Amino acid sequence: MNKGVRLTGPEETDREARRGVLWWVLCGLGTLVLVYPVLSFMSFRKKRQRPVTFHPDEQLAQVTFKEGVFLVREEAGYYALSARCTHLGCILNYDEPSKRFRCPCHRSVFALSGKWLSGPAEKDLQRLPLSVKGNKDMVAILNL
Repeated sequence: MNKGVRLTGPEETDREARRGVLWWVLCGLGTLVLVYPVLSFMSFRKKRQRPVTFHPDEQLAQVTFKEGVFLVREEAGYYALSARCTHLGCILNYDEPSKRFRCPCHRSVFALSGKWLSGPAEKDLQRLPLSVKGNKDMVAILNL
């Protein structure tokens, strides 16, 4: 085809149609590439759990911390609490004199039972399922 000649008629219409289809296909693929990571994070995320085992010698103190879990011993028995603050997820510290859990990041305070007392958290600590094995090990299931 010569440089100065311009196509008209059905040949030009076919070329424009192919360009339009190619443009929309590329836009669709680009959108999928950008949106897929967001959708997969939001909707296809698996809930993961990890068992945390407290051996009999670790069950003697009133409060024991291990791998993101507090094991609390009371007269009525034991229970397990997540050590993550319900505000932004900082790992809590146990304050022995006041018998409370304190967030070092934003100063939320929780009772020994896990009940929220003050600070920006506004939710109680998460109670974790706790089971006892035959060898008297206690296993708490931590949600990740």
